[in-house]
Amino acid sequence: MKIMDKVKLLIPFTPLIAVFLILILRPYYLFPVGGDTDFHLLRAREILENPLIGLFWSNLTYYPMGRPIWHQPLFNAVCAFFWYIGGVRFAQTVMCFMQILITVGVAICFAKKEYGDMAGFFAGFFALFVPAVLPLSVPIPASFVPILAVLTIYYILRDKKKALITSLIALWTHMMSITSFIPLFLADNYRNKTNLKIIAILLPSWLFWMGYWIYFRDRLVTGGFFYSLLHPTFMCADPTLPSFYIQTSIFLVGSVGLYLLYKINYRQFKLFITYILIVIIFSFFGFNGDFLRGLQFSALPMAILASFTVQTGYEYLENNHGSVVSIVFLIMVVFYSLLGMAIFVGSLPNKESGHWENLQIPFEGHYNPLKSYIIDNTHNNQVIW
Repeated sequence: MKIMDKVKLLIPFTPLIAVFLILILRPYYLFPVGGDTDFHLLRAREILENPLIGLFWSNLTYYPMGRPIWHQPLFNAVCAFFWYIGGVRFAQTVMCFMQILITVGVAICFAKKEYGDMAGFFAGFFALFVPAVLPLSVPIPASFVPILAVLTIYYILRDKKKALITSLIALWTHMMSITSFIPLFLADNYRNKTNLKIIAILLPSWLFWMGYWIYFRDRLVTGGFFYSLLHPTFMCADPTLPSFYIQTSIFLVGSVGLYLLYKINYRQFKLFITYILIVIIFSFFGFNGDFLRGLQFSALPMAILASFTVQTGYEYLENNHGSVVSIVFLIMVVFYSLLGMAIFVGSLPNKESGHWENLQIPFEGHYNPLKSYIIDNTHNNQVIW
């Protein structure tokens, strides 16, 4: 293979290389990023200290009584594994890299194989066009749901065994998977024996977690997907947020891709539309008022579909209006892609201070006075925070 041929093969993966370099130059993951990440790192610590109990019950996040978990434990177990190997900072670093690079890589590979090199190239950029950058840039299980959904959609049409694996992983990763993965096999073909066998294999995990959350429904405290179903609150997006316009642009262009897909690959269209509609509908009813976080689940599929629109549009312009018009169109999309990446980079966490010891040994060090106060002044079945 000639050098130029090798270069052409690498062009669709340019966004992945760029993101990797950005992560090297902006090592925000070396410092505590706070928020949900602290919660999941504490859950990882619980699994390290007592794997059997820590997988299915959380004491440190609702000290001292404890509470049922509202996220399946697979993500936290992986965090615990990396923590065990190299410590908490190593765990956060690896999970940050994995989460972002896999998101971009899956977008590129899916679009490249399904729609072409140009689609793969732009899908890598569009994958960063999310309604909120923080959930993509810091380790949380919700970010792996769209990754696993895209992989499941891809493999349902090619390798049902791999589709089973990705779906099973999803059912042990995040609550949203409870509503959105089994329907993919039904949408593909509810009469297909292989699909029905896969559903039968997935059903025990589905029943376990539904039973778990129903049994502990009065102790879920607040937050989480299941809590949102039990306490529905209808909401709409805030049009004053910049992320709203970023997500809207991808939805508009991606919707065109959905229409094009309907025309040329109806079976794949059914899978995409099923997943997207499910996660969008549920995003109106929960996540503690965070509408955009609900839409986060559909961002990756819509990014891939938007890249399909771009490739189709470029080919149409080149065939019907000449190379000049198509090149101008391409330059505009490249500029838009670079602008989106700049917004993503500018929105990355920018914390250069923090106390890892607070996570290394929870409730020691900085938080020790709080722990002492709780022990000395409250009953063991009383909760104060």
